[in-house]
Amino acid sequence: MLNKVKLYLKGASKLYNKEIITSGDYAKEYDKVASTYNLWLAEMGKFTDKIIKPEYYNEEKRLKILDFACGTGYITKKLLEKEIDCEITAVDISAKMLEQFKEVVGSEVRIINQDGMKFLENTEEKFDLVFCGWALPYFNQKELIKQFKRVLYKKGLACVIVNSQGTLQGIEEIFLKVMEKNQQEVNKFMDIRFHLPKGTEGLEKWFKNQNFATVKISEEENNFAFDTPEELFEWLTKTGAIAGTAQIFQDFEKVKDDIIAEIKKKKYENGKYVINHKFASGIFQRS
Repeated sequence: MLNKVKLYLKGASKLYNKEIITSGDYAKEYDKVASTYNLWLAEMGKFTDKIIKPEYYNEEKRLKILDFACGTGYITKKLLEKEIDCEITAVDISAKMLEQFKEVVGSEVRIINQDGMKFLENTEEKFDLVFCGWALPYFNQKELIKQFKRVLYKKGLACVIVNSQGTLQGIEEIFLKVMEKNQQEVNKFMDIRFHLPKGTEGLEKWFKNQNFATVKISEEENNFAFDTPEELFEWLTKTGAIAGTAQIFQDFEKVKDDIIAEIKKKKYENGKYVINHKFASGIFQRS
């Protein structure tokens, strides 16, 4: 109990002094997983496909599209495969992710290596469509959706897919337990603004508050099972599913075994080590 109190006091102090995970830290994390991010896409890409729906777009003109926090370019690649007449701007903070991106798309896409929010705040461009795949919770959602509205033409669409509350069940508790045990290694805390919507209800509310109308919305869950706790840990780290958490610690390698030990205790289920991904997706129209 005393260790837990000490950890909370330390966390409060670090949050007050802004010793928190920053966008730069997330960039470092995604740089590390750029070459293995395909492990995530192999399983979760099919769900991202559900927001890439040409039947909702006005194809009577050449569309201007923003692929926001584009990562390795999955959404852009799918748009190009559908031969939509469009001009795509793709923005991401991770230089390494964009290197992978350039390998799957041609020169017809304008690629920008910049913090996504800074791009939105400074651009005067307007878009017919904004795509945001799996990145919304890394930002202040109120400010981000406000910026989406600003850069979209009237009747423009914001197409998003995002992890929702209940995803990666038990992982937060595992990290808190490891932090409590290894307080001398705790370097930063995650900003409380990193949060997830309460399923479709929460996601729809976020956009409704900025006067977007819901065109399409859904919620799903996908489970992954592994033979060993080491395999589950490796999948979490190599896919970016827990991006940012390594930056919590001064030396992530020193706490790795403790994390795996907690996974072994907490995530064993019917002979496998199981993790869930719970997520919501939606297409929203600007007023």
